[in-house]
Amino acid sequence: MKKILFVIALSFLSFSIFSQESAGEDFDETSEETSTTASVETVSASKAGIAEVPPAKRPKEIDKEKAEKAAEKDESEKDEEDRRNTIKYGIPSEISELLDKLISEDDPRFTEEIYDVFQVSKNSVIKEKILKYFTKLEDPCLEDFAVDLLNDPYDEKNDVVKATFKYISAVKTKEAIPAVLTLIESENESYFNDAIDCIGEIGGPAEAVYLVEYLDRDDLSDAQRQSLMRTCGKMHAVETWDKLVSILEDEDENTYVRMYAAEAIGLMEKKESVPVLSDAFNSSDPNLRQYVIKGLSHFPDVIEAKELILQGIRDEHWRVRQESVRTAKEMGLEEAVPFLIYRAKNDSEKVIKEEAISSLAKLNTEEGNKYLIEQLNEKKIGDGTKKKIVEVLLKEGNVGEKEILELAEACVTDDKRKDLRYAIGKELAKYENPSYESICLKYLESKDTTTISLGLDMYKTNKFPSAAVKMRSLYAEKKTNASVKSRIQKMLNIKDEEEK
Repeated sequence: MKKILFVIALSFLSFSIFSQESAGEDFDETSEETSTTASVETVSASKAGIAEVPPAKRPKEIDKEKAEKAAEKDESEKDEEDRRNTIKYGIPSEISELLDKLISEDDPRFTEEIYDVFQVSKNSVIKEKILKYFTKLEDPCLEDFAVDLLNDPYDEKNDVVKATFKYISAVKTKEAIPAVLTLIESENESYFNDAIDCIGEIGGPAEAVYLVEYLDRDDLSDAQRQSLMRTCGKMHAVETWDKLVSILEDEDENTYVRMYAAEAIGLMEKKESVPVLSDAFNSSDPNLRQYVIKGLSHFPDVIEAKELILQGIRDEHWRVRQESVRTAKEMGLEEAVPFLIYRAKNDSEKVIKEEAISSLAKLNTEEGNKYLIEQLNEKKIGDGTKKKIVEVLLKEGNVGEKEILELAEACVTDDKRKDLRYAIGKELAKYENPSYESICLKYLESKDTTTISLGLDMYKTNKFPSAAVKMRSLYAEKKTNASVKSRIQKMLNIKDEEEK
């Protein structure tokens, strides 16, 4: 009997221990879920303050591929050396002009020299341009300067401060967050929009919570609320969704505030936003309808959103049509092609005709491509329309090369169509393509100086051997324009002795 009781007791004890272990496991899982939920709910808003300045650093290693591409654009072997000397020894206006070129050409070859100039320059224009240069390269070498400046920007030129905000945004300097929040709260409202935009780029959940709380302030202007809303959208700050929906639906609210609320709601990419935006599209205000389309552009897989975009292409107001045409292109909405062809043919606004042409080229459908090529061949179509078609077809690079080259050849000797000739030459010079060799020669054979210069631009991009022969011939002719001769001399590295 004792044995039986012992076995029963032992079994009960084992069951109790097992039950407690199981309960402990369940409790742990629940605790983890609770902890996770709590961590989401208890994210604290960031605080304004003095930002800690990062340590100084030199520029990052030069991108070799970019450097090689930049070198290919040099007209002579001396260009790189000349540019280095300008950076080292030039006056501010010379350096400024060069920096503009380097930024536009995305040329990273001179980062070390430019960084050194920044460290010693007292010229605000040079500082601004160098900040823009390193912004383009997304190089964090100036983070220490940028954060230090944002801690106390009040004695610096406003253009330099603006450039600093953009630089911080490009290189994602999170150390700057306390300083940026301080400038949002500053009495100096000139920093507000730039600071808000910057937080939208470098901020995270804590900064989103900060913006949500800041949105409730009573002392904000409509313009400030607009900036806040757009930034909440960019940050996908879904915590603000309910509030922004209520603002969008409030017909007594400022129109522009409602517009930016519509855009921000779309940027959050919550599918519940589509019916809300659909209702707002019924507004009689075309500006609001335009921004509803902006919001809907973030739902390419939602049928209701696509249908509203198609409706927008047929809207009575040109701004809504333009936004809808652009959105159809961005969404890859092939169903829009017949609507776009109709708008390209019939719209009363030139800007929408051109936007429709651009969208058709991007969508690259058989129907759309056929229409565009027909327009190139149609004699009744004006050269202005043909310019636009040439531009977008070459940009997309899908179809139309043969027709464009035929059109270029037809107008290269027709002085009544100089504008079209120039426009085509300018576009062809942007692209490296062996098929352009023949038309490059024809441009170089022209008697018109501008046409010859465009032929030189094509050579600069493609380095056709046959074009180099023709250029030497032009250089040797006495009647050749002096500026053309000078360019040829640089491009072919012709020495002064050869000239003699």
